[in-house]
Formats: sequence, C-alpha cells, structure tokens
Amino acid sequence: MNILDFIRRNSLLVLIVIVGVGAGLVMMDYSGKASAFSRDFYIRVDDTNYSYQETAALGENGAQFLSSLYSATRDLAGNPDSNGDGSISPDEEASFVAWQREHPEIVAFFNKLDAIYRGWRYGVSGDGAVNVAINRAILKAEAEALGLYPTEAQIDDYLRAMPTFKNADGSFNTELYRRLTGFRHGNANRVQEEAFRKVVADMMVWESMSNLLNDGISYDTGVQEQLINSLTQTVRGRTAWLPRDAVKKPSAPTEEQIREYWENHKERYKSPERRIISVYTLTPAADSNMDNLLFTTDSLMQELSQANGHGLDELLEAASKNPEFDPFIYKAADGSTHQTFPLSTQDELSKALPDEVSYEGGDSPLFKIAFEEVADVPGPPDYEAAKAAGDPERALSIRHIRGFYTTKDDKLKLVRIDAVESPSVLPYEQARELAKTDLMAQREDEALDNTAKKLADDMKKAIPEKGLKGAFDIATSAGAEVEDFGPINIAQLDSPLPEGMTTVELLGTPSGQLTAATVLSAGARISAVTERTVQDSPALSMQKRLFVLPSENARLREQMIHEWQNAAFSRFNIQLSPSIRTSASKAE
Repeated sequence: MNILDFIRRNSLLVLIVIVGVGAGLVMMDYSGKASAFSRDFYIRVDDTNYSYQETAALGENGAQFLSSLYSATRDLAGNPDSNGDGSISPDEEASFVAWQREHPEIVAFFNKLDAIYRGWRYGVSGDGAVNVAINRAILKAEAEALGLYPTEAQIDDYLRAMPTFKNADGSFNTELYRRLTGFRHGNANRVQEEAFRKVVADMMVWESMSNLLNDGISYDTGVQEQLINSLTQTVRGRTAWLPRDAVKKPSAPTEEQIREYWENHKERYKSPERRIISVYTLTPAADSNMDNLLFTTDSLMQELSQANGHGLDELLEAASKNPEFDPFIYKAADGSTHQTFPLSTQDELSKALPDEVSYEGGDSPLFKIAFEEVADVPGPPDYEAAKAAGDPERALSIRHIRGFYTTKDDKLKLVRIDAVESPSVLPYEQARELAKTDLMAQREDEALDNTAKKLADDMKKAIPEKGLKGAFDIATSAGAEVEDFGPINIAQLDSPLPEGMTTVELLGTPSGQLTAATVLSAGARISAVTERTVQDSPALSMQKRLFVLPSENARLREQMIHEWQNAAFSRFNIQLSPSIRTSASKAE
C-alpha cells in the first residue's frame, strides 16, 4: 500500500490510548540447545543464526528495558486521578492537560517509547518477545550496512538527553540509571548495563531509520483540521429499539436437526482443559529491598534457563541462604511456599488460587496466567510417570515456567505448568442439550435479523412520502421503542450512545436518512440523525494542535515503518524454529 492509499484509508480521528506496560519478567519459549529442535537456531536473520539464549537476550531484554523506561517516564507525569477516587474530574483533567502542555518533551518521549515498543513487537511471530529479537537483529544488520550504529559517547549523550533521566534541576538521575542497570551493593552489574546500553543504541538506530524513511512526513494541517472539526460535531436524532421479545419465536428443532447441528459443530462441544499447576512463593525478609530481590530473581531465572527449568526447589532454597542476596523466606513449615494444585479446570483453579499479581502494567489473576501463558506441556500420564519414577521435572523445561510476579502484599510468585489435559470432543449424548440450546439461539438470531432488516426496509420506503416521523411510526407499530437522543458530541461522548449505536453510523449516514439495522443479542437498533452542529473553541483548537494532529502524524509514520519492516522480513529471509508460534498476520 502506497502512502496515498494509506492516507485515503486512514483519515479518521485516532484518539491516543497509551497502555502501560509493566516491567515484569516474562520468560519466552526457549530451552537451550535441546534435542527437541532439529535445527541449530531459534531465529535466523540474514543468514545469521541466533540461539535460544541469544534470542532471549535480544527479545526479553529489549522488551523488559523498554518497559522499565516506559514506567519510569510515566511516573514523571504522576497520576491524573490525584484524589484517587477512580475517576478524572474536570479539574483533574484540566490540571493534567496543563502539565502536558508545560512538559512537551516528556510527552513526546513517552509517545516515542510507546511507538518503539509497539513497533518492535510487530512481526512474523505470534510471540511478541521473538518479534522484538527479530527487529533488533534487523536493526543491527541495517545499522552496520548504513553506518548508523552509535558510538559509546553518542549513547551517553542520548541517555543524558532523555527526559526520563533528568532530575528537576536538570542533572542526570544516577540513582535511576543504576537501578535499571542492576547496580547493587555498591557494584555495577556490567552484563546488565551492557544489555541496557545495547537496547538504547537500538532505539537510536530505530529513530534514525524512522527519520530516514519518514523525512518529516505529515498530513496537511488544514485538511486534517477540517476532518477533525467534522468528527467533533454534536448530533441529535431519533432511534428505534426492537426488543428480541417483540419478535415471534421460531418452532423448536427436531431431534434430527439437533443431531445434524452437533455433527456440523462438534468442535464447539469439548470437555474443559485441565492443568496441574505448581506455585512457588518468595517472602522478603523484614530488611529486604524489593528492587534488590527482583534483581536476584533475574539472576535466578538465568541460572534456571541454563538448567532448562530443572532443580527449581534446590535453586530457590540455596538462594534463600546465599548471603550475597537480600534475605527471603522460601521454605515454610506449612508447605505454603510450594503448592501443587491437582488437575483442575480454569474455573476450579480460580477458586483455589485467587492471588492477583502485577503483570504488563496492571493486575492479573495468577490462575489466568497459568492457563493462558504456556502451551505445549506434557499430558498428565507423562507427568505421573515421571513422578512415579522419582523425577517429576523430567518432562518439563524452562518453557513451562512463568514469573517472578509481585503480589499486593509484596511477595514474589512463580508459576510452573506441570501438565495439561487437552479438551476432547463430547459425545452426542453429553452435548445434546448444549447443541439444542445453541441451535435454538441461532434460529432466534436469524428471526431477529430477518425481522429487523424487513422493518428497516419498510421504514426507508416510507420516508419519501411520510418523512422520518412516519418511518418511526411504523417502528412503533412493529413493537419497537422509539425515542429521541442527543445532543451527543461524537469525539467526547458527553452523553452515552444508545445501545447498538456507533459513531461510525452517526458520521456515515446523511441527516434525515436511516442507519442500517444493528442486531445485538437483546434486540435491534435503527436510528437517524436529525440535526448536526459543528463545535469549536479555543480549548478544542489547542487540543487538536497539541495532541490530536501529532498523534495522527505519528500513526502515519508508524504505518510507513511497518511497510519497511514487512519488506525487511522478506529481504533478510527471516526463518523461525518450528517451536516458535507464528501468526497469520504480521501485526501482533
């Protein structure tokens, strides 16, 4: 797609939504140079092979350090919800907008980090960390070919210029730099600092490539402002809601129809997946520093990776007694520090394991991570056989471990998936009632859809002669609930839209005409706009120029970067180990 096609297809207003990404460690699917893989590479970029460990160093280090920078930069802005009541008042919003206007360099760098993170996770694999590794390998190859790779002095200058590392007086925030680079007990972590500086260097290369490709491209400001003006209009209208109950119910299906439906949809009716889960808990001692313990867990994960996930109990117990680490409790008399939950469904585990942990910038139930984050785990028979042989870890690897995650009571949790019982298709006798319910629901959906479409057609035919009032009188006669709505500001949505109505419909339907029938589970919606008013003000104009237009231009440039990436994936002949999850589309 060339740039003109992109502009034509992407000219709608895009509101900035920045998703906070936590700095927690997420282990990737790699297990050393194990015999499970037939080739001696995990990824191949431009005929250069990268092992599992090298891929992890590029991918997970890249994602983790970007997340750390992102979180540290976000912390500079503070929380717009200053009183902590869970909502943003007009005063809080005005204060936050004023802060953004006074600190454009922090806002710009924050958005840059967000764009880099999303750009690096874009790729040919279904695993975001693998995509980060591939993109960083491509950047290295391009930088060497074009002479773009920065010197150590240039990296130093870039770090000093980062708003993230600037104190209020403009001095360099040495404490933050040390924390991000693993400085502990008065000593620098040279390996971690080198990894961090390489990520910063790749950020600089990415920025240089972006500048080369984009060359300052942007939308025409006048045209874009006119478009934004149309998207900030206020509308009034009339809408008809046809409840599902107003539609005549179809007849009940016969036994033959139920069996035929089950035959055609067997994959829907399966037993639930069940898993055996082990959870390890580390409790910091009274004088422990959580940041130091997180650095400790990084080291433990590296050791665990080298051992392919084996010997976890022994490793944690030894670390808890190691005087070089901040003290923590691992072994507890009641066994609560190492719990193995028997074969359970996700619902059963949610009741037995209610713990919530910090994950990707928010809170997530640990049971959900245990069920969604790991695949390709041995079945219960393999696990039980290994357990009976006295080696329960025999069939497991580093790929089956996730952690460490922090809890709300300042503990660290690690989860290991020991076995997975995959879902199986239920026989007809067990699935019959479910299939009957689904078939009846499908027939009711079809009845609602057909009735709504016919009603919309009848209403449209009535407009030339009877106008909108006559059209909506027909809807009332059909059992629909008719009401006026608005005024609604499309961009700000001061008033909530009626259920089933969308801003796209309000923008795309001419005044005085009907929208197509929107069918939902509870009924169908048919609407019309009766009045439009374009809104503008000095405050809105400032918001457009400071935030909306720059975000639109950033999206345009991001699309151009994606086009370059797509070409690079082919040009550098990217190849993946069979173990890596792939996706049909390049966007994760």
